[in-house]
Amino acid sequence: MQIENESCLEPRETRVANFKRAMKNNFWLFITTVAYLITLYLVRENQGWDPKVRVGVTLLPLLPGLVYLCVLWGTFKSLDELQRRIQLEAWAFALGGTVVVSAFMNVLNANGIGFQNYPNGLELGGAYMSVFFFWCLGVAQATARYR
Repeated sequence: MQIENESCLEPRETRVANFKRAMKNNFWLFITTVAYLITLYLVRENQGWDPKVRVGVTLLPLLPGLVYLCVLWGTFKSLDELQRRIQLEAWAFALGGTVVVSAFMNVLNANGIGFQNYPNGLELGGAYMSVFFFWCLGVAQATARYR
């Protein structure tokens, strides 16, 4: 049997390459999450800081978050057409679901029916959790549809 394309990766090499790409993506997500947790701790423990300093510290996780988005965009562009479609549908579902949950919580809070853990709506941590939850549902739904 003749191999048409000799540059094709072997299955093990493909797994290693996929693992390395996933680790590169997840590294920046990990750095962003750690930066968010550190800034959350610093802001809560240092209530006496000047408001400008508190805002600056609070916005610090956006820097590794932007790097994460750039890496994620590069990965998205390298996907085949079907995987790209699945991811696009999953992200649309996640963003739409998060907007609905946020609006629902804000309407309840505005009318005095608040959530004790989220008196100001989802906030950043709750938004991350909501997007992740709805993204998982979206990927599952889209993957089941295209099987």
